Amino acid sequence: MAALVTERVFSGSMEDLPAQVSNVVQVFISSTFTDFQEERNWIMKHAVPRLRKFCQERGLDFQIADMRWGVREDATDDHRTTEMCLHTIHECQRISRGPNFVRQYIRN
Repeated sequence: MAALVTERVFSGSMEDLPAQVSNVVQVFISSTFTDFQEERNWIMKHAVPRLRKFCQERGLDFQIADMRWGVREDATDDHRTTEMCLHTIHECQRISRGPNFVRQYIRN
């Protein structure tokens, strides 16, 4: 099967290619930008290094998508923050081989 795919690619056909298996585990952290600052900082300081090590030992690349960084002021002025967050979530779902979303919330 792989030989047939390789032969088709070398002859210029890029149709019906098998999906690539990603080695990325990218997790989106969701909450408002001002809430859960202490929790997000704890995650970045304590959990992320352990998760990176865990993933590296298994040949995976662990990444965090935290929208606290990367949303420019003009995007918030244009009310595009939700659109940007949804796009980032979809990208995490598309490329992540494993879990891709963490939602922080308050229990009453």
